[in-house]
Amino acid sequence: MELLFEKGKIGTLILRNRIIMTAVHTGFSFEEETRFLERRARGGAAAVTAVMGVSKTGTPSNMSVLEPEIREQLSEMAKAVHRESGKLLIQLFHAGRNGAPELADSAVYPVAPSPIASTMYETTLRELTIDEIQQAVEQFGQAANICRSAGVDGVEISCSAGYLLSQFLSSLTNKREDDYGGNDEKRMRFPLEVIREVRASVGNFYPVILRVSGSDMLGGYGISDTVRFIREAEQYLDAVNVTGGWHESPIPQITMQVPEGVVAFFAREVKQNIKIPVIACNRINNEQTAGGIIAQGYADFVGCARAFLADSDFVSKMQNGISYRRCIGCSKGCIEKVLRQQKVSCVFNPEVGREGEVPPRKEAARKILVIGGGVAGIEAALQCAKKGDDVRLCTDENKIGGLLHAAAKAPYKETIIMNIKAMRGELERRHVQVICSTFVDSSYVNMYNPDFIVVATGSKPVVLPIPGADRRHVYTAQRVLEGGETFAVSLLKGKIFIVGGGAVGLETALFLAKKLRFTETAKRFFSDYAEKGIRANIACSSGITIVEMGGEMGLALGGLRRFMLKELRSRGVELITNATVEEIAENGVVLNVSGQTIFREADTTIMATGYRPQGQSLINWLEDSGKYPYRVIGSANRTEGIGSALKEAYEICR
Repeated sequence: MELLFEKGKIGTLILRNRIIMTAVHTGFSFEEETRFLERRARGGAAAVTAVMGVSKTGTPSNMSVLEPEIREQLSEMAKAVHRESGKLLIQLFHAGRNGAPELADSAVYPVAPSPIASTMYETTLRELTIDEIQQAVEQFGQAANICRSAGVDGVEISCSAGYLLSQFLSSLTNKREDDYGGNDEKRMRFPLEVIREVRASVGNFYPVILRVSGSDMLGGYGISDTVRFIREAEQYLDAVNVTGGWHESPIPQITMQVPEGVVAFFAREVKQNIKIPVIACNRINNEQTAGGIIAQGYADFVGCARAFLADSDFVSKMQNGISYRRCIGCSKGCIEKVLRQQKVSCVFNPEVGREGEVPPRKEAARKILVIGGGVAGIEAALQCAKKGDDVRLCTDENKIGGLLHAAAKAPYKETIIMNIKAMRGELERRHVQVICSTFVDSSYVNMYNPDFIVVATGSKPVVLPIPGADRRHVYTAQRVLEGGETFAVSLLKGKIFIVGGGAVGLETALFLAKKLRFTETAKRFFSDYAEKGIRANIACSSGITIVEMGGEMGLALGGLRRFMLKELRSRGVELITNATVEEIAENGVVLNVSGQTIFREADTTIMATGYRPQGQSLINWLEDSGKYPYRVIGSANRTEGIGSALKEAYEICR
C-alpha cells in the first residue's frame, strides 16, 4: 500500500502519488469543469484529466481546444488545479463515428475510417478523405501545442473505447483500401501520424501519454496487436494508459458485473513489452485493488475515474485510513448520462457538478431534527451539520442505512455496505447525534422542540391486494434479501415465484439463483468442456420464475439490463411478461397471460411490487399543527432511487 502513495514520474512530470484521475465526459461548462477538477485535486489526485476535442466534428459538448477563447480558460483551469498541488492533463479526443450530430458542427455528420455505424448510435456516417485525415493530424498537434502554452502539465491522446483513432486500428471498422487501411501496418498509420505530430508540436520534454484499449473485445484487434502498435509509438511517448474494450462490446466494461481491476492484465502485458510507465484503468475503486496493481507490478500508476465521482476525497481518505464512498458500478449517473448527452452525476455523490456553489449564509445555527436513517436522512443531516447546525438524527431501526442494507444483499452491490460505513463516519466527524431504535411521534417532537424538521421516514414494500397475498409462504423481496443465507437456501428447496419484473424483482431472483451452490459448480465445470467443443447437453433450471405485467422487464436498470437478463436466463430463471397474478394459492399461483388463465406450481411467492411512503401520520400532524417548519424528502416524498434521494437531501441547506 505504501507504494501507492509514493511519488511517481511521467517524463518530466513529477506526481505526488500513483493515482491519476482519468478522463470523464462530464458535459459541464468550462467553469464547471474547472471547479470539478480542482475539487478532485484537493482530494488528493496526483493528476486530473479533462476531455477536450480537437475539432467540432468529434467534440463532446462543443468543447474544443482549438476554439479562440480556450487558451485563457485552459490557463485558469491549470492554475486552479495547481493551487491544490495537483497536475492537469488534457485528453485530446475525437469521437469519430461515436460522435452525436447534435454535439458537433451541424454542417457535418460524424466521420469514421469507413461508413460502418456503431451499434450504439443510429447515425449516418461519412468516410474521412485523405485530406481530412491530414487535417485531423494537424489539429491534434495544434491542440497539444495550445495546451502546452496554456500551462497544462501534459496531454493524453485518446486511442481507446471505440473512438476515432481506435476505429482506424480495428479491422471491423476500418475497411479502407488506401494508405490508411488494408493491413495492420496501414491501419496503424493514422494513429502513429497523430502521435508523431503531437510530439513534434510540443517538443521532447513535454509529457505525452497515449490511452489505448487493450482489445476492442469485438474481434477486430487484441492485446498482441495493441502491444505491437505501442512498441511502434513508444519512442514518442512518456507513458501509456491501458484500458479495457470498446463501449459497444457485448462484454461489460465498467458496470457492476465487472470484477474490480479485471483488465489490469492488459496493462501488465504492455508493461512487460515497453520501458515507459504504464497506467492501469477500469473498475479501480478502492485501496486494495489499486495498491495490489502497483505492488504486483501490473502498472506504475492506476487511473481512476468514477472512484473520484463517488467521493471527491478518494485519495486523501485512502491515505489517511478514512472510509470513503465507493463507486458501485451502477452507471446511472455517469456513462448512461454521457450516452444521452446529459451532464454527468453520481448516485452516491450529489455534489458532482456543483462544486463551485456557495450556499447562502445563515444568521444563526439551528436545532435540527432529522427523522429517518436512510440515505436521504443521513445526507440531510450532513448538509445541515456542514452549515453549523446542531443536528439530531433519529431512526426507529437499530442501525442507520435504511433500505441500503437490503440493496447491499443484491448480487454485485455488496460495495454498498462500505458506503453505509463511510456515511456513518461522516456523521461522526460532523458531530451529528444519531439515536437508533427510537420512534418519533408528536410527543417526541414537542419534547425536543426543534427549529426545523426533516422528515425522511422512507418507504415500505407494497403487497398487492391479490387473493392469497396474506398466506404464510408469501414474502416481500426486502424480507428475502435481508433474511440471510439460511433463509434463502430454505426457500430454494422448492419452486419460487416472483411477482414483479422491475429492478428489485430481477435482483432478488439473481440473489437466490446464485445460492444454488451445486448447480453453480456444475455450470462452471461443464462450461469448461463446452469451450473445448465438448457438449454435455444439459439444461439448467433454477426453479425460479419472474412474472411481469408489462411487456419488458428491468427497464429501470438502464445499461445494466441486458447483462442482468442474460445472466438470469443463463442461470435457468424463467421470465414471463404481459401477465398478471389473479390469485396466490397454497401450492401455486393463478396467472392471466394474454387473457388465458393458467396455474403454475410454487412453494414460495415473493412480492417485488414496489414501495410506498411511510410516516404519513406524522406529516399530517406537522401540517395541521403548523408549529414547526419541516420538509419531507426521499422516498417519504415519493422520490425514487438513491441518487434522487441524495440530491434532494443535498438541497436542504440551499
